[in-house]
Amino acid sequence: MNNRIILLLLLWITVGTACRKTEYTNIEEPAYLRIFNNLDYNITVDNKEAPQPFLTFLMDPELDADGIPVAAKTTGDFLDKRAAWARPYPDAVNTTLFQTEYPGSAKVLAGPVLNGYDLSSWAQIPSGKHRVMFVSRPISQVPFFQLPKDLRRQVIIDTVVDFASREVYTMHVLEKDWDTKTPDVYVRKETFIHQPFSDSLVYVNFYNLSAAGFFERGKVRSTADINNRKIRDTMNVYYSLSNVSEQNQQTPVAGHTGVLMGAVIRAHDPVVRPYYSFPLFPDTSANKIYTGRGAQTFTFLSSAYTYENNPFLQHMTESNGRFTELRVGPDKFTGFVAFPMVADFLTGMVVTIRSGKYLNRSFATVNTVEYVNGKFYLMTIQRKYEPPVY
Repeated sequence: MNNRIILLLLLWITVGTACRKTEYTNIEEPAYLRIFNNLDYNITVDNKEAPQPFLTFLMDPELDADGIPVAAKTTGDFLDKRAAWARPYPDAVNTTLFQTEYPGSAKVLAGPVLNGYDLSSWAQIPSGKHRVMFVSRPISQVPFFQLPKDLRRQVIIDTVVDFASREVYTMHVLEKDWDTKTPDVYVRKETFIHQPFSDSLVYVNFYNLSAAGFFERGKVRSTADINNRKIRDTMNVYYSLSNVSEQNQQTPVAGHTGVLMGAVIRAHDPVVRPYYSFPLFPDTSANKIYTGRGAQTFTFLSSAYTYENNPFLQHMTESNGRFTELRVGPDKFTGFVAFPMVADFLTGMVVTIRSGKYLNRSFATVNTVEYVNGKFYLMTIQRKYEPPVY
């Protein structure tokens, strides 16, 4: 091949590359949506006709003449029961087919950093009114629209939701009533992006999203040896902070034990509950860069009791819904509570990550704790941080 032919080939490649156009998805007026499936019950002989709590989310579906979904503008398939901790960022390397939230690891246009908050766990959707449908589907690896027609007909929720531009929405599929197992959709327009939160404080709010009648008649599965798994429809919550050693020994932080935050009320009205706060660096000996291994304990008591006069000993005395505790801690530390939860590997509700020149740097977060039918769940939102310098 002579030089002239080589030159012509290079010119052709260059021109072809320059003319190639890459199409990028762009939503002019987006809203931001995150979805959790809170349906969690056993299919038994008594309720075998009930829909499986394994779902497909459809937005603006296209239906055939029989009312069966055949397409949708947005599809969130394989929506399984939610995880205990909804992390502040999606798992980029996750290849699991079943999803504990939407968008989860789905390849969608993710939310941006908005007013300093990382919304990459929210999906961008066009704002405005949309038909939203949830369909109970078989537990299998077959994509929804490849299922036989008779397996795409079990619609459990069909509603219309109006999403405002550049607002953040958290959507839940819930049981409305414990006795009937009636599913319901709950949509909360979050306010944290509009609130003047300090970057030196950790914020948390609380919801009891249990079904009506759960406290009176609900059963908590597989907890015969653990007491205090249920709470009443109105409780008060107190926080306590602890330092945790490498040997998993905890030491209370002075001035941050049994501090009253406020009331937790069972309700499905989509009102944002008040945010309470505690210091990012509560230990005065901390270097204001890394908090050190830490845990946060939340004590729930009925209004008849206070933290100081709590008569119930965890795992030993059943309080009949008048007391329980949730502890959010680091890896390999659970403590002695009814509800232990591992969140950030080192600092629980606080995000500790490599940033700037520091191997471990701690950042304040915004958190939501939700109690649903005998289980606690945590959603953590992180702030924008400086990338690491190597």
